[in-house]
Amino acid sequence: MLRLTKQIAGALALGTILTGAHALPVMAQESAFGPADAKETYYWISNKANLPLFVQYDYVGMEKIANELGVRVIVAGPTDFDLPGFISAVDQVCAQHPSGVSVVGGWDPSLTEPVKRCLEQGVPTVVDDGDLPDSGRLAYIGTNWTQVGVAQAKSIMKALPDGGKVATMSIINAGNMREAVAGFNAYIAANGAGKIEIVANEDDGGDAQKAAQVTAALLAAHPDIKAFAGFDSESGAGIVTALREAGKNPGEIVVTAMEQTPDFFKTAKEGWVNGIVVQNRELFIYYAIKLLHDYNHSGLKTAGLDAANGGRAIPDLDTGVLVVSADNVDKVLTALGVK
Repeated sequence: MLRLTKQIAGALALGTILTGAHALPVMAQESAFGPADAKETYYWISNKANLPLFVQYDYVGMEKIANELGVRVIVAGPTDFDLPGFISAVDQVCAQHPSGVSVVGGWDPSLTEPVKRCLEQGVPTVVDDGDLPDSGRLAYIGTNWTQVGVAQAKSIMKALPDGGKVATMSIINAGNMREAVAGFNAYIAANGAGKIEIVANEDDGGDAQKAAQVTAALLAAHPDIKAFAGFDSESGAGIVTALREAGKNPGEIVVTAMEQTPDFFKTAKEGWVNGIVVQNRELFIYYAIKLLHDYNHSGLKTAGLDAANGGRAIPDLDTGVLVVSADNVDKVLTALGVK
């Protein structure tokens, strides 16, 4: 994994190409997977394309499927939170007519139109990690984000049988996280009404430092707050940092979060985090490319029609989640080689 991380870091230092007013990262050989002379090229495109969570998991799935199929899989998209740059990256890639594209669609509904444009150009396109149901995408492969919210709500309610004040934070405009927060709120309303009070839903911008600042402000505004729920990969790290800096003890305030880097799982063992929701990221990236390849090559038909003419569709795949807690964290840390 360290080797892969160094490769990506090297690639990001190689320069940029300009598309309109936005600088898009050049993803050279180090940020591509599979044989250099492959006859087919597939792209994975995202905002914050070198997010530690992506490097740790998504890139592994891409590397595995690229080598299995003998195709090239290339990482593209801005390395910061740059929605216009992300949209430009999708348009730029699809204009090259690659064999297929997987777009990380959970960032914003405005990605619907560039996905439509990809499909209009005849580029097979799927969406992962957050659906764009109105885009016409061939399939959605990834997490059911409503269930992410439900999983965090269940963890908080289990830890707070007498209830209390709770705050949530996320990338507030990201479609997938809005789904998660809605699922969280609905579960609390149905099962914790009169006990759990949701006092805030804040934006941390997908940045751990901002998440820490938001947490500190919420602690000041609500000294009696009992729990925090974080829905992007940087939320949990920021929440824990703020609690440490505020002099809180592990377990004094209930925390639920999403996975980040392997070291973050230590927070469940240390008692800082009650539940860490883990997506099957390697799996859904692997299947996103695999299904695109299958779309191009299977030749299977429905009533004589192939997939390109309205026949056999690619299935949507819900790849599920795992909740890491004190009950199973030792097994996870051992599997990841974290000491």
